[in-house]
Amino acid sequence: MNSFKKLFCPIKKPHKLYFQYIGWSFTSNVLVSIESVLASHSVLVSIDSYDSQWMKTANYIGKDIIGQCGGLFVMAKISRGADSNPKKFLLYSNICQQLSYTLICFTPFFDPVYFLPVAGIANLMANVAFVGYGATNAKVIDKLSMGNIGEIYAKITILSTLGSSVGMLLGLCITTIVPDHNIRLCFIPVLGAARIYTFNKGIKNLVDMKKE
Repeated sequence: MNSFKKLFCPIKKPHKLYFQYIGWSFTSNVLVSIESVLASHSVLVSIDSYDSQWMKTANYIGKDIIGQCGGLFVMAKISRGADSNPKKFLLYSNICQQLSYTLICFTPFFDPVYFLPVAGIANLMANVAFVGYGATNAKVIDKLSMGNIGEIYAKITILSTLGSSVGMLLGLCITTIVPDHNIRLCFIPVLGAARIYTFNKGIKNLVDMKKE
């Protein structure tokens, strides 16, 4: 039991909101990982329509290149909002992430010729959201640390990884139990709303959402 406690509980007495954050954050990571699995399944279904192995690889990697390069450009433009207007910045991150998963899950319905631009745009939004959530989490870690920022970061990373693994397992179960792609699409808005709710609950009173 002590060994398990050491995985998530810091040596020093934690911040009074520490357990609030890690509890809701764990749940939030489970939910977003389920979305990620459903989106990945859609991508694999989409690229399977290509006859050439090279085309499958080129489109799969191409969406990441578009997403990373485009995401860097967008974040360079709006990253200052993380400090000047954190509430709006987080809103953009939430919207980008959920639009990304929705677009990706719809790729099997598009003609294969449209896969790269659609998936590329979705990946761009995913990268913007990733940086946005990272900036918010950095503020949280700074607030929760009591002179032990490295340890807090490590503990939160451990729990995030654990939540991600649980979410991926649940996502695999869903794709197995519910093989119909159309039905699974209905899960995305529900999971997305729950993801946003739990993340916001986790950072409550930890991140000042007032415009500076």
